[in-house]
Amino acid sequence: MYIRPVSDRKVISNLTDKVVTAQSQWIVEKNRGVITRLPELENIIRDLETIREAIQCNRDRMFHVTVLITVHGAGEDDLNTRCEAVESILARRATEVRPLTFRQLDALKSVLPAGNLCVYGKGTFRNLTLGGAAAVLPVSSAVLSHPSGVFLGFTSAGSPVFFDPFIGSPWLPNPHVAVFGYTGSGKSVTLKVLTGRLSLTGVRTIIFDLEAEYRRAIKHLYGGETVLVEPGVPAGMNPLEIEAERDPDTDKEYVNISDKVADVRALISTAVRGFANRALEPGEVAVLEEAVRELYAERNITSDPASLYEPGGRRIGGDTYAIGNVRKRMPTLSELHAKLEKKPGTSNLCLILKPFLRGNSLGMFDCETSVDLEAPVVAFDFSRIKDEFTKLYAMFVVLSWAWHKFALRYAGNKMVIVDEAWMFAKWPDSAKFLETLARRGRKHHTGLVIASQHVEEFLAREEGRAVISSCATQVLLGQNPTVADQVAEEFKLPDGMGERLQTFTDGRCLLKMGNGMAEVQITVLPYEMQFVRTGSGKDGGYVQ
Repeated sequence: MYIRPVSDRKVISNLTDKVVTAQSQWIVEKNRGVITRLPELENIIRDLETIREAIQCNRDRMFHVTVLITVHGAGEDDLNTRCEAVESILARRATEVRPLTFRQLDALKSVLPAGNLCVYGKGTFRNLTLGGAAAVLPVSSAVLSHPSGVFLGFTSAGSPVFFDPFIGSPWLPNPHVAVFGYTGSGKSVTLKVLTGRLSLTGVRTIIFDLEAEYRRAIKHLYGGETVLVEPGVPAGMNPLEIEAERDPDTDKEYVNISDKVADVRALISTAVRGFANRALEPGEVAVLEEAVRELYAERNITSDPASLYEPGGRRIGGDTYAIGNVRKRMPTLSELHAKLEKKPGTSNLCLILKPFLRGNSLGMFDCETSVDLEAPVVAFDFSRIKDEFTKLYAMFVVLSWAWHKFALRYAGNKMVIVDEAWMFAKWPDSAKFLETLARRGRKHHTGLVIASQHVEEFLAREEGRAVISSCATQVLLGQNPTVADQVAEEFKLPDGMGERLQTFTDGRCLLKMGNGMAEVQITVLPYEMQFVRTGSGKDGGYVQ
């Protein structure tokens, strides 16, 4: 395969000549009263002008591409059979084949790994734009689609793309998705479109909405609910809440106290690192884990799911009586703080944790659980939290709580969408927590979608890179020039794709699904646009 760039000046000049020729032909045909070709000529003129404008504005390039295919056979008959098979495959792709019957020597020299093209002349190359040239590379595909799933858009070759994150092997090893793109590249619109279409297939979804961008779509498009999280107001979510989970190997339910202790440790560690700029000391880790286990032990909570409930047949308040089992009251952060105060060597830790208790600025999660997740799509709105660390803490608590109340509780396929996940990547413990959820999610039919405009926060840390590597599907939208080449290197993209990523806007992206990759235009349907668009509200290049 030989790809040779063409001078922009030469391309623009040739395209201008072709536009003039097509316009002249249109005028001639119209004056003659022959209208059958007018629509065809109008489409040609429009396509030529679109390509010319893209090249003039440095959004695209033109290349001469020559593709040579060598066919080997055991004998003449075998060779003819193989050649016919190749021609048949290419014919289904509307590809013209030019056999080099009398130019075998030049052809042989051209296919040797020496980089010397010896086949020249008319018809030996095709004009391709940058997207088309990328699609013919061996690492890319003009056709990228699953046999089931939801419609995303079209490849640069015009093939429709259907995506099913839960399709499994051999297409995808896991349902996790990473979405990266700078502000205005179409990241939020892509997430909204994916959420709405997956919900129609029965996939339950929770969304972490930092800027109240999903309110309109939640209300009018998804039929979901929004939970507002704000400083100092009880959020109705208890980070010490624990649920039974099903072992995928034995299909038996059990209460995983060890994992819950690890979640609480990671949460407290992040809080201490953000407030005191230090990690938990080994002694504090030991005491903290001991205190959490004691809180569950005091309530006789064990690995048996039945231990989460008390027998019914008694009054539970006022004139209310319980007939069946009653769920036990779970420990709260205040009770954990009180337990730690009784432990030696925890005075500094207890002082750091005081703002996280009820009545203080970060005490919104020191409460009993009252929020339910029955709606098909639930968004947690963090827009009223302005402080960066407070927002991270709130997201961390909600993610940990939702994992137990959502991912472990409901059967079927589920998605957890974390917008602006770069906040988690900034802190080692929270980034590790994301990686842990990604690893555990596949077993519970839960896909994790991480989205961020700051991909450099993930690439700068080992934990962040581990989160990306755990995502079998990656959506690379437009990237800033300062990080585009780094993104191309880290994601092992072909040479020149860093430059291409800088030109992506309005939902154009490089989509990697398992071992396949293609340039894709995310397509927003007309009825969706009014609910999913952001910013100025312009439709841009989405609707097709």
